[in-house]
Amino acid sequence: MNRKNFIGTTAAGALFLPSLKAAAQQNAKLRVACVGVGGMGFNDLRNLASRSVEIVGICDLDSEAIRRAKTKICPDAKTFTDFRIMLRELKGDIDAVSVSTPDHTHFPIAMMAMQMNKHVYVQKPLAHTAEEVRIMVREAQKRGLVTQMGNQGHAFEGIRLIREWYEAGLIGEVKEVVAWTNRPERGAGFMPERMEYPLAEPVPEGFDWDLWVGPVADAPPYASKVYHNRYWRGWWSFGMGGLGDIGCHTLDTPFWSLDLQIPHKVEVEVDHVNPIFTPSGSVVKYFCKQKKTGRVIPMTWYEGPKRPAVPESFGEFELNAEGGLMLVGTKGIIYHPGMRPDSPRLFPEELWQEFRTNPEARPKKSYPRIKGGHIAEWVRACLGEGAAPGSNFDYAGRLSMMIILGTLAIRTGKNVDYDIRKGRITNNLEADKLLKLTARKGFRAEDLRIGS
Repeated sequence: MNRKNFIGTTAAGALFLPSLKAAAQQNAKLRVACVGVGGMGFNDLRNLASRSVEIVGICDLDSEAIRRAKTKICPDAKTFTDFRIMLRELKGDIDAVSVSTPDHTHFPIAMMAMQMNKHVYVQKPLAHTAEEVRIMVREAQKRGLVTQMGNQGHAFEGIRLIREWYEAGLIGEVKEVVAWTNRPERGAGFMPERMEYPLAEPVPEGFDWDLWVGPVADAPPYASKVYHNRYWRGWWSFGMGGLGDIGCHTLDTPFWSLDLQIPHKVEVEVDHVNPIFTPSGSVVKYFCKQKKTGRVIPMTWYEGPKRPAVPESFGEFELNAEGGLMLVGTKGIIYHPGMRPDSPRLFPEELWQEFRTNPEARPKKSYPRIKGGHIAEWVRACLGEGAAPGSNFDYAGRLSMMIILGTLAIRTGKNVDYDIRKGRITNNLEADKLLKLTARKGFRAEDLRIGS
């Protein structure tokens, strides 16, 4: 797949095949099947059920997650433990599929749905490998499907404000971007770093470990309380650490606001290399070109105990301990605390006070606001009532590629030089090999094709 096809345009997400558009017009509600209804999947299900949506089927390997979803949200939905069986059985009864499962299973579920011409919503990051991302983007483009990745902040007011402030010149030219998170050291879904796999334990009755492992060919044997259902993010076989968890949220803002390309270079600092588990802390420095200017903007990501220095213009103001973002310009800084852009502000203080008290200092709103949030945006587009979602696979694929390249630098402990046109890492053979992994039989794209 060449760079032109992968980069694409955001317009592709707004296209509808005639049969899909007709189906949307014929049904008063969007008919959705949901894969993964525990944890974040429960939140996604709840948000979907409050929209113009009929939940037709739900799928989860955890019987307690199914019971809770049925009891609290969708009592009439059919229930399944195997997504393949659900999609085959409900093929003619659904319009779209929501995927809220661990990273390593995003690809087979989303691909099976798209090969059935179903619109898809997929949690972040888009997929587990670069090759999976490319294939998913291409499939969505080819079929004209409505897609959205689950980085909710892309629909926030704050990300639009930040882009408008930047384009209005409030902070001058951006010299660098700085972002940080306390994960994987702290935060939901992480355990202390592990240097070896735990000993095998008997698989509980009624739990399909083989299906949970899905496409992973070199997966460890089952052990309780270290993988399912909470701690999979730290294991490279299943997740992508703190960067994979939070990067699609926090780095979404500069990637979109500054209109950046996929990075051509990634530098990394890690205390040690861990081939099976994400290290407790690391620093990743991306080098991305702006599309319009070609100017390279460095973007540094700190995770775990690693922290950036507090800028002098902040005075006694302290950085948010859980995470945040700074766009450092020649005239000032845009800052937001936390993983998502819900409360941005300006520094130094006099710049912020001028902005707050002088209406003429505030730029006009130039980007459309999203009514109802991220999932509502996707639902409207699926029903033919709105434009392409902002985090459609064309855009989300590029953002996820940036995240994946950073995780490969962390995983190998070596810098990454990426040839965007060829889709290859040219200086790190170990990382280059990890751009594509061979899936187990039964979970490859060709194994899941059941007819268009």
